[in-house]
Amino acid sequence: MPSSRKSKVISLSLAQGILMLVSLVSGMVFARALTVADYGTYLQTFLAYDFAVPILTLGIPSALYYFLPGAKERQKGLVLDNMLLLFFAAVIFSLFLALGGTELLAKRFNNPDLSRTLRWIVFYPLYTFPVILGTVLVIKDRINLNAAYSVITGIILTASLIIAAILTKSYRAPAIVRILLPILFFPVAIYLSFKYVPGKWVKPSFSSMWQMLKFAVPLGLASVFGTLTLQLSNVIVSLLCTPEDFAVYANGAKEVPVIGIITGSIAVVIMTDMSQKIKEGDKKTALELFRKASAISACFLLPVMCFFIFYAKQFIDILYTSKYEGSVLPFRIYLFILPMRIVYYGSAFIALGRSRAVLYRSAIELVITATLCFFLVKWLGAYSAALAMVITFYLWSIPYNLHTLGKEFLCKTTYVIPLGKIGKIFLVSLISGLFASAFLLFKSSSISLLCMGFSIYFLVYIVLAFNFIPEFKEVAIPYFNKISFLKRLVKGD
Repeated sequence: MPSSRKSKVISLSLAQGILMLVSLVSGMVFARALTVADYGTYLQTFLAYDFAVPILTLGIPSALYYFLPGAKERQKGLVLDNMLLLFFAAVIFSLFLALGGTELLAKRFNNPDLSRTLRWIVFYPLYTFPVILGTVLVIKDRINLNAAYSVITGIILTASLIIAAILTKSYRAPAIVRILLPILFFPVAIYLSFKYVPGKWVKPSFSSMWQMLKFAVPLGLASVFGTLTLQLSNVIVSLLCTPEDFAVYANGAKEVPVIGIITGSIAVVIMTDMSQKIKEGDKKTALELFRKASAISACFLLPVMCFFIFYAKQFIDILYTSKYEGSVLPFRIYLFILPMRIVYYGSAFIALGRSRAVLYRSAIELVITATLCFFLVKWLGAYSAALAMVITFYLWSIPYNLHTLGKEFLCKTTYVIPLGKIGKIFLVSLISGLFASAFLLFKSSSISLLCMGFSIYFLVYIVLAFNFIPEFKEVAIPYFNKISFLKRLVKGD
């Protein structure tokens, strides 16, 4: 991976990591400053909005990754067309809330306070939906600016929310802050969205908007299906099991947050480059970008998987106490989703203009998961809902992705991702885990075992990776050379 692309991935990953930590801190403060009822009202106020976003935006921002990189004319027009489509979607949601949706949702959630707070967000979508700054800056190779903007606005918003919650001890002030503060960010986002887009200002084009909509709708529906697939196991466990069983399952059946930080950042960076190469007719280079990204992601995700397979019990004990020991099994099962996540297949489908293929895959994925979940949970119990998802990914999603991309890139299915390199990374990760597992023979607290195990795992993996995994060495060595201890370690001094 060229140094410029590595710096982009690192920049985005650091930004997302900072935002994740900030979000965790704000959640901890809210849980302590507000009553359970008030915190629930605050979350429910924005739940409808968060659920509506993928449904109403229908992947429209992602369409720019396909249309904008190869556009030679009316680039500003394409950005404007995209924003207008999102504004129309925002108007639909605002009208729904204004014409009775607030009362409907308040009754559905059995929370009368929502009839007031939901009225506050009637105009909120109008200045949040059309913000596509992140997409534009990535396409225009302004990754560092995108990361800086995200971190600065995220910290300002979170700090304001925390202050409002601590000072008022009520959901009202934080809700109002979250609603009003984006108004201040909106003009800045619009200005930056057009600043780096060349060309003259042109009028909106209905034909252009129609082309974007046709491309984006399958992506949007696929996103909705994907969200439903991930949530389906929770719903089925809730329906078929006791609340206690559901609580134990839900605490374990979660993906490690690092997944989105790593694969999401890499996907965002390579999507623009892949689109450009494909439009130039250079599918060979585009495929090599995809293969390179998968190997680099695997260098970070597969070690996470192997470490937590050994130390799942200690990790769950630290997070939820020994009362949730039953969460260990679904957590371990969920870890086997990580190999599926080493690449963001959607980035390749979008770059190739195959949004309908994503929709087809996601629809079948939803049906298979629903069927397997229902029967396995009735037969084996709550934990098997996670098993249903893993089976679906390995028997349907991965083979379909590789087969379809193989046809598009005119190569063998087994060549789409570097299976040999990924196998080597897995082996190095597993060997590191075996070394670290020696501490499990001792009796000590969960946090002590986890810290000691991670220390040995980290050191063994670093040494082995630098000697046997070129992709890891390529990415890590510029940063490890700055740390004298790690430099001596990998060189064997």
